[in-house]
Amino acid sequence: MSERLLVEEARRRAEVFRNLPRYLKVVLDTVKSLDENAEVYLFGSVAEGRYLLSSDIDILVVTERSPGEVLAALWEKGIKEPFEVHVVDKDAFEVYVRRAKLLRIDEYVRDTSTTVK
Repeated sequence: MSERLLVEEARRRAEVFRNLPRYLKVVLDTVKSLDENAEVYLFGSVAEGRYLLSSDIDILVVTERSPGEVLAALWEKGIKEPFEVHVVDKDAFEVYVRRAKLLRIDEYVRDTSTTVK
């Protein structure tokens, strides 16, 4: 039984990674519907190109909206695990700028949109 669950989880994660631009577009559209001035970034192992199927997908949302509001809206759209969403204001954003490779999701989605099926 547990082997079957592991296989199902691996398939689900593979589907998410295979269709990542589509999922990121949902993230971007959802966040922008809450705050048109928000910025949304991909960071961590996926942004660095060194992820595994077991990796999470780190998303950084820079907004004045509350983390609860942003997370609830994303969860309603099905953006859950393996996504790890960090919601910060402009001041906290500076910590990420200094410590992480950040890819703007709008640019990532645009650059990969021709490969989405």
